[in-house]
Amino acid sequence: MEVIGAQLAMYRINAGLTQRELADRSTASAETIGSVEQGRRALMPHLATEFDQLRHLRTCAELPGVAIQVMPFGNTSHAGLSGPFVLLETADHQHLAYSETQIGSHLISAPDKVSSLTQKYGMLRMQALNA
Repeated sequence: MEVIGAQLAMYRINAGLTQRELADRSTASAETIGSVEQGRRALMPHLATEFDQLRHLRTCAELPGVAIQVMPFGNTSHAGLSGPFVLLETADHQHLAYSETQIGSHLISAPDKVSSLTQKYGMLRMQALNA
């Protein structure tokens, strides 16, 4: 319990957030965050899950070629609502896109469709950076 509290405090401080600012961005109160950081309270199950997810994302973000950006909660509509996709460039500079949906996976090579997804990626980056 104290280890998670110390990690939470470290991540919060590294992000330059106060307990109140972190509370405003999460589902926990500032009092709960303080109690967890001081080891007086265990994380509620949903907060423990969120914390584990954030820890995993932080680990993934340290991998080469991986960038993670988070959409703010206030964005109810954004360019990524159509589902995930990956933009690829081959060694000979061919641009491709890959997408998975409920009905299957798709490797996209048509330049107009790859261009459209590249524009969507740019819109996502703008929305995330402007948060």
